[in-house]
Amino acid sequence: MSKIDFKKELNTEQYRVVTSPKGPHLVLAGAGSGKTRTLVYRVAYLVEQGVSPEKILLLTFTNKAASEMMSRVTELLQWKDKNKLPIWGGTFHSLANRLLRFYGAKIGVKNNFNILDEDDAKSLLKNIVADIFGHLNNNRKPSSGLVKEIISFATNSQITIKESLETKFPEWQSLTDLFEKTAAQYILRKKTSNVLDFDDLLLSWRLMTIDPDLEKIFAHKWEYILVDEYQDTNTLQAEIVFNLSKSHQNVLVVGDDAQSIYSFRAANIQNILDFPKVFPQCQTYKLETNYRSTPEILFLANEIIASNTKQFAKNLQAVLPSYTKPDLIALENNLRESKWIADRIESLIAEGVPAEEIVVLFRASHHSQNLEMELNRRGIHYQMRGGLKFFDRAHIKDILAWIKILANIQDEVAWSRVLNLYPGIGPTTAQKIYQAASQLESLAELDNLGINLSKLALVSWQQIVAVLKNLFQQQNANPAELIRLLNKEYQEYLTAQYPDYRQRQEDLEQLAIFSASYQNLAEFLSEITLQEKFSVDDDKKKPGLILSTIHQAKGLEWQAVFLMNLTNKSLPHPLAQTETEQEEERRLFYVAVTRAKKYLYMTYPMSQFSYDGYKSFQPSPFVQNIASDFLNLNHLARTSILAQVDKVEYSFEDTAGDFWEEDTTEKPKKKIKPGSFLPEIDEW
Repeated sequence: MSKIDFKKELNTEQYRVVTSPKGPHLVLAGAGSGKTRTLVYRVAYLVEQGVSPEKILLLTFTNKAASEMMSRVTELLQWKDKNKLPIWGGTFHSLANRLLRFYGAKIGVKNNFNILDEDDAKSLLKNIVADIFGHLNNNRKPSSGLVKEIISFATNSQITIKESLETKFPEWQSLTDLFEKTAAQYILRKKTSNVLDFDDLLLSWRLMTIDPDLEKIFAHKWEYILVDEYQDTNTLQAEIVFNLSKSHQNVLVVGDDAQSIYSFRAANIQNILDFPKVFPQCQTYKLETNYRSTPEILFLANEIIASNTKQFAKNLQAVLPSYTKPDLIALENNLRESKWIADRIESLIAEGVPAEEIVVLFRASHHSQNLEMELNRRGIHYQMRGGLKFFDRAHIKDILAWIKILANIQDEVAWSRVLNLYPGIGPTTAQKIYQAASQLESLAELDNLGINLSKLALVSWQQIVAVLKNLFQQQNANPAELIRLLNKEYQEYLTAQYPDYRQRQEDLEQLAIFSASYQNLAEFLSEITLQEKFSVDDDKKKPGLILSTIHQAKGLEWQAVFLMNLTNKSLPHPLAQTETEQEEERRLFYVAVTRAKKYLYMTYPMSQFSYDGYKSFQPSPFVQNIASDFLNLNHLARTSILAQVDKVEYSFEDTAGDFWEEDTTEKPKKKIKPGSFLPEIDEW
């Protein structure tokens, strides 16, 4: 193997990290600074210095990242047999599994254990939940998926079930004792069956690292520990890293505290912030040379993150030449925002930017709904990254199924979906109910169905009848009113079924807001049917524009990035109240901005037509704090931010006709009135 010229291959910052001596090292790798390259060359350098590859442990977070890193190490070191790599490398979970096969017996884990995937784990929990929560009303019983999330969060955060409920699921605190019993039974059943779930793999690895005999074995087994994306570690993973390296302290962790955005998955930013305290001899390095973005985008990124107090200060510097400032565009309402984005996307594609090099980012999944409609109307192909398109989501389809039955009592698919939401109604019973109901003239006659049902099915059917009759009585109401009525009925089911029920509630609220603009049910359902057709016809393999939440976009990059709906009700998220939560929201904004290579467009609507009139928005406070020198602002953006600074009022004519007009000219409806204060913004 030919020797590597490390000085030639690396920049000065990377070279210092790669050639660092023994001991603990913290590498603060800014966005686009080549952290993977640095880690790979660090492995190569250690091998060239005579360290046996078997003595190196490389930990990553995803199979994709592990595969890429191992492949690059293999290529760099010119190892021939790619199937038998001498280095220990992979995800925390995969390496835990591998070690437990050898050493698990020491802590009571048989080496022939099976691993439960998420579906298997939920199936096991389903029976336990049925036993322990069986006395509760059916709609109040938590789903196995929700219970699994509560137990998992507690395990990875190393807190109790009670603390998990208090922290993340306060709505369920009154049933703490039942959740604790469920968790205990789950542990017992797994042990009896000789199975482990994904969280058990980490927990067992941690237990192995504190076993006196195994601690010595591991200390000798690996002399160098390297960890990628350290800001995303949870408490359990950080303890594993510490225990593995505390004897020799040859540990190098790479991460960016400014990109720590996964606290909802139990990631703990304190792990990276406290690393120098945990390892007092730690040497800290910074990778601040950015190879991804233009200077103007980085000026903005540095300005954004500077407002956070709990961080390691960094200043990203660009390699690319200067181009143009990011744009901040305010639009009169959310429909015009979608039209503006679609127009600009078409222009970029016409200018030669590949569609797959364009992304639209948003804080929450429901923010994309109006844009999806606009893209579908124009025939612009897009892919939803890390989730389903708006009208493909289960909870949206559930609510729409009720509406479809109201519009057409003979809709078999809609009946099947609604009936399957209720306990005691299986496929056979559902078909029996549908056959009888479809013969009726209207929903008013549902009391006279005249079929025999089991006791449980009868209770469910009576609940269904009550909802449908209520809908029938208000069938001439605006679609938004009908959806809000259904949302109340659906609330308990949603909370019990889904760990992310808050996000789904936001989706349903957005559906109600969207439907408010339609005069009647037929018009609304016609539009929805069109959207469903686009979803069915979508070719997922076809490259195209990407729509994504910011969380799903971390680690990726595009030539052009649109960050939409940047209002005070979206970013930061309304539920982010504490300083810690606000700082994570600002980091989320920073992550979004640093995905852009060349073009960055930030947009926000100043109003939105809702079921009860207009809702006014202010620009995100994160935007208000940015000096205008860093941005290109359109007239409305400059005016609305000025309004916040000078405490002046800015308003629009409350006419639905103007709201829906096709003209996208950016013009204020009324002049600014100096001296008058901006009204309070209602929650929506």
